[in-house]
Amino acid sequence: MIHIRRYSQADHDDIWQLHLLVISAAGVEPTHEHYHDIFQIEEQYLSSGGDFIVGTNANGVVVAMGGLKKLDEYTAEIKRLRVHPDYQQNGYGQRLLTKLEERAKELGFRHIYLDALTNQLGAKKLFLNNGYAHRGASVIDGFWINVYEKPLA
Repeated sequence: MIHIRRYSQADHDDIWQLHLLVISAAGVEPTHEHYHDIFQIEEQYLSSGGDFIVGTNANGVVVAMGGLKKLDEYTAEIKRLRVHPDYQQNGYGQRLLTKLEERAKELGFRHIYLDALTNQLGAKKLFLNNGYAHRGASVIDGFWINVYEKPLA
């Protein structure tokens, strides 16, 4: 079972380790500058009109995470959605995605964007199954990604 709560600074080392594990498994250099926002959760997410959540297992260990970043008054982006490989295929990604969407609605956002590496097929399936439309492929900071969008209204 997963317990979802808001990020606190005490979680920083845990989310960094989770990020390193998940992104390395996807075949990407996890310390790339593209991921600088993980070191600035307060500024990039919490104090700028978004949110950042973590999922913990029964022992209180962070095994999942996800951020909601404000792009403009009506648009947010889901970022850094990660589930520890040992906990994947248990619905944790779904639970986090649902919670982030609920939070986006509470904050008044009307659209959500997100992206995933083109080789993250589980993420693609999750997004399409939740009503996200594929908006094409792109290259961001040298990474091939698929972009998705969903209206919240």
